[in-house]
Amino acid sequence: MRTAPKTGLAACRNGASAIETALVLTIFLGLLFGIVSFSLVLWTQASLHFAVQAAARCASVNATTCGSGSATQTYALSKYYGQGLGGINPFTYTATACGHTVTADYTYKLSIPFYGNYPLSLSATACFP
Repeated sequence: MRTAPKTGLAACRNGASAIETALVLTIFLGLLFGIVSFSLVLWTQASLHFAVQAAARCASVNATTCGSGSATQTYALSKYYGQGLGGINPFTYTATACGHTVTADYTYKLSIPFYGNYPLSLSATACFP
């Protein structure tokens, strides 16, 4: 038994590949930009860790460069290589029982298009005897 050939809109295939491309490209670009945004958060976190470790070590072994708390904070800021911090210095220095402790607390503003902005609290601590 033969079926009747499709007519009208059911038979028209013009633009089908454009719609498929639009659907796949939307998902692909969303994943790509999501990976880039997540990578920037990880880069900022790793930079904070590197800076606090370098500053705690400097406070412990180099009294000329990191002799005071403000000098240690400035040194930590100079060792930070991540995204711009918006003109603030998130680093603090304290002398604790374990030695020289440098801490960084920073609120990262993650912007997701069509969903809004979300604050992420990033922190890093290093102590060097």
